[in-house]
Amino acid sequence: MKITSIQNSMIKAAVALRDPKARRITGLTLIDGERQVRRALDAGVELEYIFYRELPISKGLFHRGAKAIEVTAAVLAKLAYGQNEEGLVAVARVKVKSPEELKFRSNPLVVVLESLEKPGNLGAILRTCDAAGVDALLIGDPKTDVYNPNVIRASTGAVFTVPIGVGTNASIAAFLRTKKITRVGTFPEAIDAYTQANLKGPIALVLGTEDKGLSDFWQQRCDLKVKIPMKGSADSLNVSVTAAIVIYETLRQRATHP
Repeated sequence: MKITSIQNSMIKAAVALRDPKARRITGLTLIDGERQVRRALDAGVELEYIFYRELPISKGLFHRGAKAIEVTAAVLAKLAYGQNEEGLVAVARVKVKSPEELKFRSNPLVVVLESLEKPGNLGAILRTCDAAGVDALLIGDPKTDVYNPNVIRASTGAVFTVPIGVGTNASIAAFLRTKKITRVGTFPEAIDAYTQANLKGPIALVLGTEDKGLSDFWQQRCDLKVKIPMKGSADSLNVSVTAAIVIYETLRQRATHP
């Protein structure tokens, strides 16, 4: 079977998954690119279909349970996000979990994001969380869905390797308190630099939105407040850069002071 028309019903259903509402209703999303597809499969994600342009590129994926369907270059271009040089796009069934569904070790490192909106930033933070071995990423009051295809692509599939919990800010704050996890917020007006905080115990690094930072809600609920010193005229860093700096400082402290 080879699909040659973008009007094919399967293709139209897959293209519809560009819409957040369609993803929410169906529980499906699009995964663009072979690396991302492989990481999804390795994480146990169920694939409905793999649409491919050339067999040799994707041959190793076909025995993994998904139905493989050959398409023309024009059809693949309709499915793909941007330029797809790898020649495949998958439709995957995904499930958004709550924080309560996640498991934590005795000394966890958790990252909390408040109302993050830009898929590229979320994807970059997920890559850092994966590289640093972060125990979980919790997203409060999200403004973009976790399995947005742009998040999947920007994270290079790390969205499937990092445990993610989604809830309200209130439910996440209560969950962390119940688990006795110290909430460390990043605030430009904080007195202590991030290197001065004790990050060796169970902690949650709480990060705010790209434009406004953390809200009053987290101002009142963070146990520790830290800042990243700014020497130039800029008054803030990109949230993904902030996340990387503080996450790796946490790893440094834990390695130096076990």
